[in-house]
Amino acid sequence: MEGVQFAGGDAAAASLLRWWRDAGVDMLVDDAPRDWLASSNPLPTGERVAERSDAGRGAVSQPTAPLPGRFAAVPLPGGERAKLPDTVDALLVWMRDSAEVPEARWGRTRLLPAGNPKADIAIMIDAPEQGDVAAGALLSGELGALFDRMLGAIGLDRASIWLTPFATIRPVGRVPQESLRRLAEIARHQIGLIAPKRLLVMGDTPTRALIGTEVMAARGQLHSLNLGGRTVETVATFLPRLLNEKQSFKAQAWKDLQLLMSGL
Repeated sequence: MEGVQFAGGDAAAASLLRWWRDAGVDMLVDDAPRDWLASSNPLPTGERVAERSDAGRGAVSQPTAPLPGRFAAVPLPGGERAKLPDTVDALLVWMRDSAEVPEARWGRTRLLPAGNPKADIAIMIDAPEQGDVAAGALLSGELGALFDRMLGAIGLDRASIWLTPFATIRPVGRVPQESLRRLAEIARHQIGLIAPKRLLVMGDTPTRALIGTEVMAARGQLHSLNLGGRTVETVATFLPRLLNEKQSFKAQAWKDLQLLMSGL
C-alpha cells in the first residue's frame, strides 16, 4: 500500500490494517470458501521454504483463516506410519522438502520444529504466527517474548525443549478433514520419535488432533497419549496469542504449566 496516505498518520494506518486482519480481510483475492461461523483459533499461510540451519530448524508462514470445528483424532495406521521417515533428522528433511505434506499446497515457506530432540518436554502450537517467516523462528516478536517468559517461569528455555508446529504453514480457508487427519498422523509420529516425558499442546487445533477435544475441556488433567508402543503424558493449555489478548487466562495457563512439570 505504498504511496497511500491515511488521515491520522501511521497510527491510524496500523489500526485500520489490524482491523482488516482481525476481520479476515487480509488478502486481495481468496478463492477458498470461508466458514465464518466455524469455531477454533486461526491456524495461518506462508510464502517460501528456508534451509535448515541445524538439525531442528527451518522456515515459516503468515496468519489467516480459521480451521473448521471439531474433528476426530485418528491414530496413525501401521501401513501409513511405515511410510514416514523413522529418524528425527530424516523426518525434518521430509517435512521441509516433501510435496506429500498437506502444507505443500498452502504456500512455499515451512517453519520446522526446533530445539532439543532429546528434551523431556515437547511443546506443540498450531502453526507459525505473523512475522515468524521474517524472523526465521517459531513464536517470534511479542508472542515469543511471552512464550519465553512462560518457559522461564518453569525453569526452561528454548534450548531445553522441543518446539513444533502442528502445521508448518498457516492455511488459507478451510482445511479438509483428510489434511487434518494427515497432519495429526505426522504430529503423532514426530512425538513418538522424540519420545518426551511430557507434551504440552497449546491451542484448540493440536488439542483436538491429539486429545480429541478443545482446550477448555482438556485442561486440568494429564492425558495419556498412546503412540503405539509408548505413552506420553500430555497437558493442554492456551496459545500465547490468546494469552496476549485475554490476560485473565494467564492464571489458568500458569496452573497448566505447573501440572506439566509436576512429578518431573
